[in-house]
Amino acid sequence: MSPARLTVLSCTFLVLNLLAFMTVAAVLPTLIAEWGMSNSRAGWLGGVFFAGYLVAVPVLVPLTDRIPPKRICLISTVLGAVVSLGFALLASGFWSGMILRFLAGVAMAGAYMPALKILADSLEEPWRSRASSYYTSVFGIGTAISIFAGGGLADLYGWRYAFAAAGIGNVISLVIGYLWLPTGKSDPNVRRGLLVDFRPVFRNRAAMGYILAYAGHLWEGFTNRIWMVAFLTWYVLQQPGSPMFTTPVVVATLVALCGVPVSMFAGEIAARRNRKKVLYSIYAAALIMGLLLASTPLTGMPPSLVAAIAIVYGMALYADTGTVTAGTVTSADPALRGATMAVHAMLGFVGATLGPATAGIVLDFAGGRDDPVAWGSAWLVGVSGGVFAAFALRVFGRPVRVKG
Repeated sequence: MSPARLTVLSCTFLVLNLLAFMTVAAVLPTLIAEWGMSNSRAGWLGGVFFAGYLVAVPVLVPLTDRIPPKRICLISTVLGAVVSLGFALLASGFWSGMILRFLAGVAMAGAYMPALKILADSLEEPWRSRASSYYTSVFGIGTAISIFAGGGLADLYGWRYAFAAAGIGNVISLVIGYLWLPTGKSDPNVRRGLLVDFRPVFRNRAAMGYILAYAGHLWEGFTNRIWMVAFLTWYVLQQPGSPMFTTPVVVATLVALCGVPVSMFAGEIAARRNRKKVLYSIYAAALIMGLLLASTPLTGMPPSLVAAIAIVYGMALYADTGTVTAGTVTSADPALRGATMAVHAMLGFVGATLGPATAGIVLDFAGGRDDPVAWGSAWLVGVSGGVFAAFALRVFGRPVRVKG
């Protein structure tokens, strides 16, 4: 199979698996009202998916070094279909939603990075870096479709149909994965316990700089994605005489979608020039736009202008996705690529779990969803993730100088 065709098929497999990824964010205002949730609980419901991902990654992704990655991808996709359809049929409140979304995160852990490992195992440079960048950048297309389809179906038929459609997407991705994805490289003779020794990965400072930057990136990115629809819904209600040019769901979709070509472009520039300098430029732009968005609840700007700021901010904060992941992949020891990618995903989704939840807690303590200062404070929680990413890349990614 040609590198281009394999990249396209892998990206399609990923997008279909991602249909359930942001469905909760798309219907969060409805679930808050229907299930009587506080902002803190809503934040945890949005973030528990990533907790499931976090718990499963240290087990599932390192297993790809010793059993075929394709097998893990297919089993996980089946679980994703069952869980999404189960949410559509069985979810009835905060706790049932938490359990099912946690399992959805487990399923995603076995599909996302293992499929990326199949790409990395099957290609040589420069296609390995290029395909890794495209694959992780296309992640944004999946999240955008998830928001748009989830919100649109919820508006037409109810939120349960949004989750049912996500389950059908898993079934289609299962067919694609079974028929066309390569098996990937593995060594069944490698003797490792269920819990892998990650210490060699943590000693790889070059990789750890990118891994920690990814954690800050996901803290900021998913604080933005989980809370964007709820924020814009509130903001429009505060400006009844100044309607927004489209719906909050469409804006949130554009926030996710517009970052994809920017991420791909940044990945191509980083492949030709200094990767870290490209990332520092991206983090500076995201900081400026994030602070601007955090100020909007206090300014009374027209909703359409706020929506435009949110879209540009989404482009800036998503631009580093492919570049920072490609940095981890290329910095990894080839013999420990699965373990390195597991740490990358594991620490990254610590940020994805805690960012939205922390924003929800701050939103409650600062005054609630009807308080402009509370919304500004919640957005500052997200911005802090990008600041940490730049700091981590600068400090932890710096090689140690050996004296003598």
